[in-house]
Amino acid sequence: MSESRTLKHGGIWELLRIAMPLIMASSSHAMRLFSDRIMLAQLSSEALAASLSAGLMSFMFMSFFLGVVNYTSTFVAQYTGAKRPHQVGPAVWQGFFLALGGGVILGTGAFWGAPLFRLVGHDPAVQVEQMAYFQIVSAMAGFPLVVAALNAFWSGRGKTWIVLMIEGSTVVLNILLNYLLIFGHYGFPRLGIAGAALATGLSSLVGCILAASLLLAARNRREFHTWPVRKWDPVLMKRLLQYGMPNGIHFFLDISAFNLFTILFGWLGKAEQEAAAIAFSMNAIAFIPMIGIGITVSILVGQAIGAQNLAPARRAVHSAMTVVLLYMGTIGLLFVFKPMLFVNLFMRGDGADQARAMSLAADFLKYIAAYLLFDGLFIVYNSAIKGAGDTRFAMVAGVTLAWALMVLPCLVAYRLGAGPHLLWGIFICYVMISGLVFFARYRAGHWTSMSVIG
Repeated sequence: MSESRTLKHGGIWELLRIAMPLIMASSSHAMRLFSDRIMLAQLSSEALAASLSAGLMSFMFMSFFLGVVNYTSTFVAQYTGAKRPHQVGPAVWQGFFLALGGGVILGTGAFWGAPLFRLVGHDPAVQVEQMAYFQIVSAMAGFPLVVAALNAFWSGRGKTWIVLMIEGSTVVLNILLNYLLIFGHYGFPRLGIAGAALATGLSSLVGCILAASLLLAARNRREFHTWPVRKWDPVLMKRLLQYGMPNGIHFFLDISAFNLFTILFGWLGKAEQEAAAIAFSMNAIAFIPMIGIGITVSILVGQAIGAQNLAPARRAVHSAMTVVLLYMGTIGLLFVFKPMLFVNLFMRGDGADQARAMSLAADFLKYIAAYLLFDGLFIVYNSAIKGAGDTRFAMVAGVTLAWALMVLPCLVAYRLGAGPHLLWGIFICYVMISGLVFFARYRAGHWTSMSVIG
């Protein structure tokens, strides 16, 4: 690898400079989920299983709004590249308004969560835990959406250390509140899984306050119009919805497909559900940091599009693939050769059911290792084309692949009596094909003539 490639705009060092805070912030989020499940595993297997299924269900409904709101960072990136800072603040405000609307809609989940989980039909003991978690997280769902909208001001401009500070503060507070509210330490009420949900919401509220105070600093008000006279901009809102809604629909239906895949394991049995919860908790450790790389690729591609200079964008994509392949390859080898190193973190006892769940979880980690590199391929190239504005293709291709190659075959296989190993085989094929499809779309070059800011 030449020195020029690593040092140029879009090279590995610039990529890592922007990405490291986002990787750390994403990893912190993974550690928050991981710590939730480690703590809840000490309560019961029902609490552990419910934290995965109810957490995914709440995230599934949030994902549409999160996909739209997060696209604010692409507008910020392209305005930054185009040297139009006065339009950065108004773009962030449109994301803020969308976050508020999404929070109101999601808040109604506190009323319809219970019948939803009865319809899913998991074990009754698990359902009780699922309902308790989902209702609280839904009621407080607006807070993480607002944090995402306000963080776009920093991430879109490449000032990602600020994002890390905001996210890191909320994560530390979340873990502390988990410890106090799940177990009832130091005089706090022992709330169990409801305590984990409440900790998530309260920590996100603090994140909103911190992010807003930084956004409205005097310098940002002057240079970026973060407190403009006219905060509502219908033309800009229309453009954000035009490009952001396909991103949100894609995100929602992709998460829905993944959620249905995990629900199938709950139908297979309690041990399969617990093993899946463990495996996907570890998968988050591998996957979520790569989201930071993906966001960085979108930022650098967006800035290059705004500046009408595509060379840094191509270098950024190449640099990202180098980093992703090294990281995912290392994690994959650990999952294959040392799976019990991770699985043993969730051990609670020596019973036969526990031993079976742990054995299945070790097998599931090996399946995850089989698709990690292709997952990295998908993350980088999907992020690259969406950073330019190619969200419509990403939506159509992503949704079609997820439902045609994963959901429907898995449902048919389950109805025919297939076990977890065949389901994993279908999932691996889906991820591999998805990675290759988005690689082909990037190479076709349609993204090079796109722009979201006009």
